[in-house]
Amino acid sequence: MQVMLKKRLTKVALALAVAGYCVVPAASADGNLKGVNDVWQVSASTGTIQGTAPRIKLPGAPDSPDIGANVKVTIDRGGRTVATEGDKQLHIGDKITVEWAINDTEGDKDTNNAKTIPTIQWMRYTDQSKSDAELATGEGAAGSTTYTVTEDDAGLYIGLRLTPTTETGDPNVGALVDLADISSSAGGGADDDDIPTGPVVDDSVVVAIYDAADTKTNLLKDPNAKLQTGHTYVAGLYKDANRNGTYDQGEQNVTSKYDYQWVFTGQSAQLKTAGGESTVINGNLVVPVTNAEATGIFATAGADGVQGYGLSIKYRLK
Repeated sequence: MQVMLKKRLTKVALALAVAGYCVVPAASADGNLKGVNDVWQVSASTGTIQGTAPRIKLPGAPDSPDIGANVKVTIDRGGRTVATEGDKQLHIGDKITVEWAINDTEGDKDTNNAKTIPTIQWMRYTDQSKSDAELATGEGAAGSTTYTVTEDDAGLYIGLRLTPTTETGDPNVGALVDLADISSSAGGGADDDDIPTGPVVDDSVVVAIYDAADTKTNLLKDPNAKLQTGHTYVAGLYKDANRNGTYDQGEQNVTSKYDYQWVFTGQSAQLKTAGGESTVINGNLVVPVTNAEATGIFATAGADGVQGYGLSIKYRLK
């Protein structure tokens, strides 16, 4: 019995051994097949990922999808006296500085605007529609945030071109920002810059006022000369060629380029009624003969009529 059992166990063990021999290679073969899938196949590539182009905004303003078209403007008038709105306008010699910030959806930056500043071009135009465009020629005319107004800019609107550019991103170059008139918000400036809308004041323009019966005598040269009721007075604007601050015979007449309005200055002779603007615009002024007639051209004239007042004009480029 013992011998028989041993023989049977030997046959069973032998069968198990044979079965095990067949199973192990199968598992090993499976493992070897899985190892082949560690090698990746790569498809073709799509186009590249793009963000949005950089834009500008006013310094301190939040980012937005708006296309910026305004810069902050500051002005150094160099000690020039500023007493009126006319004085606040751009004058020859004024130094203008502009600021902006980059507005970019992805957060791309232009540190200290170093990429954008070299794209700056200062411009000048005859009107706010960008007519007769010229590159400005004053100090800082290209590649600078600061520009000094020159005599060549007189009577013209100062504009600015720049292209927003960032250090990172795709695209990193935005659309051209083309500003027609930095003295106005609509033209590219800012409402709080304390610069009234208008062209550069032509400091070489001087005014002459004379009696129509004597066109050789500029009454502004003699403040003691008395004007007469019933007389017609003429105003003219001229280019002061010799820069002596007053009109001289032969200087260029530029009156047609300006709108002007007559003003009664000072106070009336006896009642001290304040002067003010007349209703006479862009034409000769006929001084009323009677006190009653005075209100026909000066609505607030008192019982003195126009007696005691001086005459001046206020003017601006058309």
